[in-house]
Amino acid sequence: MAIRENPSLMREVIEEMDHMVRIMDSEHKVIYMNKKMREEFGYTLGHICYSLMGRTEKCEHCVTKETMETGKPEMKNVPIGDKYYNVIASPVNVENGETYSIELLHDITDKKKIEDELLQHYEKLKADIEFAKHIQNRALPIDGMYWDALEINSVYDPSEDLGGDLFDVIRMNEREFLIYIADVSGHGITSSLLTIFLRQQVRGCIGERRVDLNEILDTLQRSYNELVADKEQYLTILFCLYKQEKKEATFINAGHNCLPVILKSTGELKEIEVKGLPVCALMKKVSHKEVTVPVEIGDRIILYTDGITEASSEENQPYDVERVIQTLRENFTLEGKALARKVVDEAEGFAKKPAADDMALIIAKLI
Repeated sequence: MAIRENPSLMREVIEEMDHMVRIMDSEHKVIYMNKKMREEFGYTLGHICYSLMGRTEKCEHCVTKETMETGKPEMKNVPIGDKYYNVIASPVNVENGETYSIELLHDITDKKKIEDELLQHYEKLKADIEFAKHIQNRALPIDGMYWDALEINSVYDPSEDLGGDLFDVIRMNEREFLIYIADVSGHGITSSLLTIFLRQQVRGCIGERRVDLNEILDTLQRSYNELVADKEQYLTILFCLYKQEKKEATFINAGHNCLPVILKSTGELKEIEVKGLPVCALMKKVSHKEVTVPVEIGDRIILYTDGITEASSEENQPYDVERVIQTLRENFTLEGKALARKVVDEAEGFAKKPAADDMALIIAKLI
């Protein structure tokens, strides 16, 4: 109330404000500038508002015009010279019916510089992630026939740009073929890098000499320990060695909690009970049990990750293994990629929300 009754005090308060203040009339001419504004831009009373910005015509987004038309405050950031300013305009209507616009300007040059640097870092990181995503996708086997022994079909739906699931198919020798699926804990850059590490380690074990599955896991465990990875980080991997001549499939499991499935052409389905401990920094050397089962031409070996079984409904009910098995049984006549896609689509439809974990499934049909 005291300021209202003392216009000179009100003017003095505005004069000493840390923000720059100016007032424009209805023709956009400057009729007042406070001390901070005059020190920054000089004395420009009577000038058109946009001349302050070195322009000869109205701004494309004129906050003065908009605030007078709408009767509401308007804001924008504008470059003036080599600086950036935040401009807030508010309408002022006086008793005689005249309308004015009062603007507050604040120097945000340092803030804008930081924002631009962060944006540059973000764009670079985004490009790096896109490249990493491309590399990760290229590391996966494409669908198709392999060595007149296997027909591979797969689906991989990562929950983020970079996933932590991996699968591969490798020719061990003329009559033996390795199929595996792996799941690295977590998501993002760290997990995706570990999938590439895993792929290279497994492929590096394959050579002219015969290498058994336990030896591959031992090598992987030693290499993982040398990474000095976070003790909370781990990976699971499920191997299947298909011996074409013997018509056998040998499984070995390092902590993968989704058991392998063999689906017969008749629709008969069998889960292979094989379990073991994961690869992690807490382990030094672990012996894993191998399980060998007979197989026939036309059988489909199915490996998948727990992103499918752990997909949860709105009531927080998991999709679980039983639903996976039921979907496989009910749709065993689907050929090629259709069966893999059906399982993943059913899990995603059950959840009715974005996946919380990567979903991967590979089907190897024996031919």
